[in-house]
Amino acid sequence: MATSNLWGNELEFRRTVLRVVLLVIIVAGVIFTINNWIVGHKVLAFVELLVVVLSLAILAIHKKTTNLKLWSSVFLFALYTVILIGILSASFTSALYSWLFIVPVLSYLLLGTQLGTIYSVLYVLSGCGILTYRHIVHNPDTPVIAIVNIALTLTAIWALSYTYERKRAETVKRLQEMASLDPLTGLNNRLLLGSIFDMLCETLPEKQKSVSMVLVDLDHFKRVNDKYGHGVGDAVLVDVSRIINSMRRRNDWAFRFGGEEFCLLVPDVTPSQAHSIAERLRHSVEHSLNVEGFDDNMSVSIGVARWPENGNALSEIYKVADERLYKAKEQGRNQTVSK
Repeated sequence: MATSNLWGNELEFRRTVLRVVLLVIIVAGVIFTINNWIVGHKVLAFVELLVVVLSLAILAIHKKTTNLKLWSSVFLFALYTVILIGILSASFTSALYSWLFIVPVLSYLLLGTQLGTIYSVLYVLSGCGILTYRHIVHNPDTPVIAIVNIALTLTAIWALSYTYERKRAETVKRLQEMASLDPLTGLNNRLLLGSIFDMLCETLPEKQKSVSMVLVDLDHFKRVNDKYGHGVGDAVLVDVSRIINSMRRRNDWAFRFGGEEFCLLVPDVTPSQAHSIAERLRHSVEHSLNVEGFDDNMSVSIGVARWPENGNALSEIYKVADERLYKAKEQGRNQTVSK
């Protein structure tokens, strides 16, 4: 199932982080390239120059690319590889190993917990292995405690970075669910309608470009609350949501607008098919509602509109569907109006 544009905020967070990191690496890369060229490390200077060029290229496309995680992975692969080469070739006193401290931080910020952990494991362990091999095995004068301190500091930063990213991701997911889901029924709420409608209109193949809006309103619902109480009224709304969910196809989207009004977005169906879907839903609510303590009949009135025949904008489609819904109410309720 496709994803709503509402989730793009998380992507924008990673774009911002990537932009800041790229700018820092470009500045630092230029400085190190010049320095290493002057002191005679021309191979390392050339490699660092390549990282600068790659960073400039990614900076140029990062705002529009749909493969942000891929380009972030490529960038981090190049950056971390240069860091390992530098640690392998430089003396311990150069403190180039300090760049290892940013590995878990950048990995989790740019790649998330799963891929970030893979990158952190690969490059942190590789960096510590190179330090041990280069500066203890081949240089016994290097204090072992220095390598131990580096490893412990890396572990602390790694643990903090992982914990922060995991909690941040959980919080963002929870906030997004609170913003997009109706807490009573679990259906999408009205806030999500516009982004889902736009997504369907943009992603459907040219020959299948149609989206039907099925607007549903429970008849005389106020009487249910007055007679049975709000607890039973809520249970009726939950069971209507169950019926809607059981009937919709995998690529259909269901919403609760608040109160007793529901909506379905149904892509790629003919007008007659959309009318039939609405009628099956109406019939199911009338005959399949199962709520303990509620023994009255429940019916719904439905208005159906269709994009693009009834308008190009969501507001136009909703207006037509709403007018047809109220026409169904005026004509006696418990019916579907789609023309």
